[in-house]
Amino acid sequence: MQLPIYFFGDNHFSPTPSLSNEQKIKKMEEFILEIENSKGSIFIMGDFFDYYFEYNRNNPNYFERIFSLLEKIKTKGIEVYFIAGNHDFWIGKKFQSVITKSFLSDQILSEGNKRIYVTHGDGILSWDKGYRLLKFILRSKIFRFLYSLLPKNIALKVANRISYERKDSHKINNDKLEKIHSELIQYSRSKWNKGCDIVIMGHYHHSFNFSENQKQLIILDDCCDQQFNYAKYDGNSISIKSL
Repeated sequence: MQLPIYFFGDNHFSPTPSLSNEQKIKKMEEFILEIENSKGSIFIMGDFFDYYFEYNRNNPNYFERIFSLLEKIKTKGIEVYFIAGNHDFWIGKKFQSVITKSFLSDQILSEGNKRIYVTHGDGILSWDKGYRLLKFILRSKIFRFLYSLLPKNIALKVANRISYERKDSHKINNDKLEKIHSELIQYSRSKWNKGCDIVIMGHYHHSFNFSENQKQLIILDDCCDQQFNYAKYDGNSISIKSL
């Protein structure tokens, strides 16, 4: 993986056109202009799409502009890596063809002088037990096959409904936020104890940084229609930036 590495995620690009989606695409274009001469790598940390399901054939052209942007990044000599989130784990050969490499599970990067543990961030919390079971079912081959039998317009309506209902899960009061941070710090300590220096994740739609004994936990904010949040790792240190 080429340095520097740019981390971002939670763009939630939608399969249906909207002003918000258009603004997100423009922010992505600004980001590409910002890094196009770096010759580094980008690491998309999941929920790049609000919904993504790839069929074996006759895929809808929901994301052709996004694919074109990813291909443009690659033509600049920048590698493109992707780890699945809870909205976009049903990837396939079409998406894989426009990036360098994709992952369905957490990764440890050893480029430069730091070991970085990369996760989307879902399913970590102690009260996520039900979700962890659901995650196992949704990612199974049999569920994917059964879902693929739905008419595409019905599948899209189901996905839009689920996504709409999940929007409220991003609204967190201060007491719950403190509990989330406490658990994520404990989770990070378990990775630091195994030799990692930095734990980086998204998923929670806010920014939070914690340092302890020269180790770091970084929760990246999302890439919404108003701001593109990302982290840059140069091989020695990591910094948080936004556009």
